[in-house]
Amino acid sequence: MLACAAALCAAGDFHEFHTTVAPLPDENIRQPCCYDLTIPASVPAVRAVFVIFDRGQDWVKFYHDPEVRRFAESHGMALLFPWQCPSKERDDMIVEPRAGVGPALFRSLDQFAKETSHPDLKDAKIVVIGWSGAGSLAARLPGYAPDRVLAAIDYAPGQYDPLGLDTIELPPAAWKIPQLIIANGADKVNGTARPYDFFRRYFDRGAPWTFTLQNRTPHCCLQNAQALILVWLDGVLAGRKSGTRGFLTLQESDVRDTWKLPVSNAVAARLGQEAKPGEIPAGVLPGAAFAREWLTFVRRHDPPKIWHP
Repeated sequence: MLACAAALCAAGDFHEFHTTVAPLPDENIRQPCCYDLTIPASVPAVRAVFVIFDRGQDWVKFYHDPEVRRFAESHGMALLFPWQCPSKERDDMIVEPRAGVGPALFRSLDQFAKETSHPDLKDAKIVVIGWSGAGSLAARLPGYAPDRVLAAIDYAPGQYDPLGLDTIELPPAAWKIPQLIIANGADKVNGTARPYDFFRRYFDRGAPWTFTLQNRTPHCCLQNAQALILVWLDGVLAGRKSGTRGFLTLQESDVRDTWKLPVSNAVAARLGQEAKPGEIPAGVLPGAAFAREWLTFVRRHDPPKIWHP
């Protein structure tokens, strides 16, 4: 973990800040939480904050990636990187927002609003993204703060029981917040069944959500999905609509997840209005550009398995 101090440094066309947030006595947080913030110098007022939860080196690279920073600049966004806040009970991050990580996140924005020339951060909307346990956290945050969350991206999401996706109960106000759920077709940890069941539970209630499957990919590989994520988020932020929806035809593999459920891959993908026999719905597609990217993504037979810096 990086040491944090309330300080500003210039990094080219971006300003970078660091702060810590002390836990309150009733919060299930073992120690002060560390936050990094990047604001494009060209952004006079922050439109929203893209919150990228720490879950290893892939996520540090995503936070520092030039394409991600260009995206933030072009959309008037700041980037926030919360380092993992371990719980008091076990050496792992907290995935239930109400246990303390949610309030601490918003306290960090309050602190940054005072420490920077951006008081707008205090009330800024957020977009959240996380992998694995952090994906479970990202999926929960719209229910915790539906008035502050614009969108959520849940990558290979899930957590050990009783904090799995099957335990998430979102209020109706959170159903309206777009979520992108990305599952991997060789993921022995969180698999494809539980992420899809989570998506379907709320999509069937009218949620404007999208499900995507990355074929033959284990519990890793954010870099493969980076373009897809940014095109989806661009469509969501612009309020783009598509006249079509996505549909998948799945085939079970020999891989089983933590709960011994079969893990599936996509053998076909299609755009349309209604499912055909053997297909399952994959949700709404925000805009024509994303619809094309979604088709390309789910039709990849065997994507790379390593990060290419």
